[in-house]
Amino acid sequence: MKKTELSFWLVLWAVVLYAAAYPWLKPAPVEDIASLADWQMPSKLEALDAADQRKLLKRLAYPVALPKLLPVPDFTQYKDVVKKKKAFFDYLLPFIERENARLLHIRLQIIEVQQKQTQQELTVEEYAFIYSLYDEFKLDYPDVDEEGFRLLLTRVDMIPADLVLIQAAKESGWGTSRFALEAYNFFGQWCFRAGCGVVPQKRSAGKYHEVAVFPDVAAAINSYFYNLNTFYVYEDLRQIRAKRRAEGEVAGHHLVTGLIRYSERGQDYVNEIHTMLKANTKHIDS
Repeated sequence: MKKTELSFWLVLWAVVLYAAAYPWLKPAPVEDIASLADWQMPSKLEALDAADQRKLLKRLAYPVALPKLLPVPDFTQYKDVVKKKKAFFDYLLPFIERENARLLHIRLQIIEVQQKQTQQELTVEEYAFIYSLYDEFKLDYPDVDEEGFRLLLTRVDMIPADLVLIQAAKESGWGTSRFALEAYNFFGQWCFRAGCGVVPQKRSAGKYHEVAVFPDVAAAINSYFYNLNTFYVYEDLRQIRAKRRAEGEVAGHHLVTGLIRYSERGQDYVNEIHTMLKANTKHIDS
């Protein structure tokens, strides 16, 4: 057998063997349970046996690995505005995408359980899954029924990355604010317990809020998502999102009007976010 013919058959067999082994070589999906926040841990876990506990935790875990946690870059070093914006977006985007991946992963499972219930009885673990989500997403609802699923699906959904990025840019001065640098607070989030955060220098008399401090950027973004998906003042945003979801599309510019109560500036704040979104879409998509 000629050397070239032998090489051909060796390569062919290597391809065949790789194709046969490929399903076993693919890495297992990430199930990042350790990085769940306290409010994301299932409340009904202790009611389950060991096998169902593992299944429930797997349902709620992040399907995407936690990106490397890095200090806030010095964005003032960029003299080129386009490069500065790109660096800012690149720093935050992996954490935003991770939060959205978990929300969509859970959302699909809710829909599967919802569809199953129309045909057969749910398991104890499936009931525990839904009730744990009621707790995580602050839904005070007693039953696992169509109304419960509807209410839950209005809260368990993604927030378009462009909207998150633009709000972070607005609230943190493109990552240069004191609170972003000292507390990883990119969204101007408040807390209301003495010592819970950093006291604003211009806090009005009679006010007791502090600016929340986060241990890292992942925690800050996690808290922002939790805020918009659970707090009552963003019910309009969630209803807009649900309507758009039913129509097949959820985009950042659709949801901006739902942020009217995010700032005391109201409609002026909404208009500014609209303007920033329109001006920066090309930088986010590049």
